[in-house]
Amino acid sequence: MTRPSEVEATWHQQMVLRETLTLAVPMHMADLHGLPPRMLAAIASDSATTIGSRGDVLQFGGKHCADTFNALARGLAAAALTADGGVDYAGHHWCADPYCRAASRFDHAPEADDAELPEPPPVPAPRATHDVPLTGTHL
Repeated sequence: MTRPSEVEATWHQQMVLRETLTLAVPMHMADLHGLPPRMLAAIASDSATTIGSRGDVLQFGGKHCADTFNALARGLAAAALTADGGVDYAGHHWCADPYCRAASRFDHAPEADDAELPEPPPVPAPRATHDVPLTGTHL
């Protein structure tokens, strides 16, 4: 079995980081929602300190990789909830505004025709599920 090239390994690491942040940041945003802005700013600052001192483990691995990843995701979540226009990182955009359509904070400026936009469709409720025993006739 051949080992992946350094370029392939780096691409894979970046892809895994981006995809896991896609899930982790919104989870942290839900956890932090409702905290006062001062506390969110402190969380973002603490996260930045952690990333600044141990960020290399996200690239090279190491003892504190999970803690550093969570600091990155939590810091991005705290910044997204307080920063005007949300935050961008690794090709993703997170924002406190659920109708945010921007990939940069400059696109958040209200437009003249925003009032004419239709309401977004309602999110359907989960369907009820029932336990149905499997028998030989259903297989």
